[in-house]
Amino acid sequence: MGGICLEPGRADRVSPLDILLYKPIVAVRHAVLPPLGLGYLARALQEEGHRVAICDPGRERMDWGGFARLVREGCFDLAGVQVFTPELAAVRRHLDLWRQLSAQTFLVLGGAHVSGDPVGTMEWFPAADFGFVGEAERGLAGLARLSVPQRRDPAFLAEIPGLVWRQGGEVRVNPNPPLQDLDSLGFPAWELMPPASYPVAPHGLVCRQAPSAPLVTSRGCPFGCTFCATRAVGTRQFRQRSVGNVLAEIRALAESHRVREIHIEDDNFTLRRDYVLEFCERLQEEKLGLTVALPNGVRLDTLDAEVLQAMERAGFHSLAVGIESGSDRVLKLIEKSLSRDLIAQKVRLIKKTTSLSVTGFFMLGYPTETEEEILQSLRFAKELPLDHVTFTCCMPLPGSALWEEYRARRGEAIPWEDFFFYRAVEGLSELPADRLRALQRRAMREFYLRPRVLAGALGRMRSWDQVANALGRLVELFRRT
Repeated sequence: MGGICLEPGRADRVSPLDILLYKPIVAVRHAVLPPLGLGYLARALQEEGHRVAICDPGRERMDWGGFARLVREGCFDLAGVQVFTPELAAVRRHLDLWRQLSAQTFLVLGGAHVSGDPVGTMEWFPAADFGFVGEAERGLAGLARLSVPQRRDPAFLAEIPGLVWRQGGEVRVNPNPPLQDLDSLGFPAWELMPPASYPVAPHGLVCRQAPSAPLVTSRGCPFGCTFCATRAVGTRQFRQRSVGNVLAEIRALAESHRVREIHIEDDNFTLRRDYVLEFCERLQEEKLGLTVALPNGVRLDTLDAEVLQAMERAGFHSLAVGIESGSDRVLKLIEKSLSRDLIAQKVRLIKKTTSLSVTGFFMLGYPTETEEEILQSLRFAKELPLDHVTFTCCMPLPGSALWEEYRARRGEAIPWEDFFFYRAVEGLSELPADRLRALQRRAMREFYLRPRVLAGALGRMRSWDQVANALGRLVELFRRT
């Protein structure tokens, strides 16, 4: 990076800083796509004049030796790592490596896990200097503005929004009111994570055109599903970018990065009907020749025939929907505000009025869910005209209501190694973990090993990257460990 290396004992700080933002090296990562969160942070730091690099080991096929070379040669003043719950062991190894090779670099943690469990995170990672909860663009830029002595001064640290820091033996968490004007963030630093440099291995598995790029049009979720931790990261206050701002980013991606497909990663893209209709009409008028997907899931009760047909005319080819369970009792428990009848009605409406492919998200092993109710979900999935499904084991993600209940029962004995969607978290379900995993494998096998579904799934794959991605997920799913 060519930055200034601080000599031992120096207390001053020369601006601008050399900053690395990165994802950890993990053994299993099937979806490899530009990290939007890091891109937004990088843009906020660049606007302050700092020199920023983004490292994505999945894209760069980086091993631990390569990362060690990056640390030694980069001479970074500050490094920020994105932390998701299934990656805790990998992040700890990263921080230990930093402390061995670059003791003076300030280490910052961010991401969903920190937002959901800030105090526990800082206790789990003693090598970290700081963390951030919620939307960190303003806070991280504010932290980078401080001199080295100021980063040790409680009077300065207490003013940084969302900062998680230590004072004596206590972990402090600063308030972080949600940003109201999302347009003011600017666009992610796409030049640091060019979409064309990524394999065709997106979040939603299938990509009709490449290169593709993820994009968000909103933040926050007003709903209260008990298993979801979105409220801890983005709050329950729903905010949207203007349609003009989103379209400007799409044009920039198409013109500067040759992007041919957009994957809208929002939790609630279809929440406001008028917004969707305006977006679709204006995107169609742009005549960019792009295709669009909604891989992160939308609420079925926000869809109607007019919205669906407008989306298809604008280039949408697939969407995912959160179904979660085929049991009305379980749907009520998770406070999804949906019923089997409404789910069936809406999924059939999608297939009746459009040619969109539909992925259904199901969750197995919610507390008190019985084996018969899990089999009911499997039968329901096979009855619906779904093209793809995912059956994941329920996880009590930090920040969710389910997490609070689980932590109260477990105390300090949290089996973090089980927090992966193809594993079963010990002590959550009444069913033994081995039985729950067997039911998960059975559900995937019975759904996909039907000629119509299997042929359709294979027919939607347009590259070897997508085939390899799908096979990798299947191998991980059917592993016994």
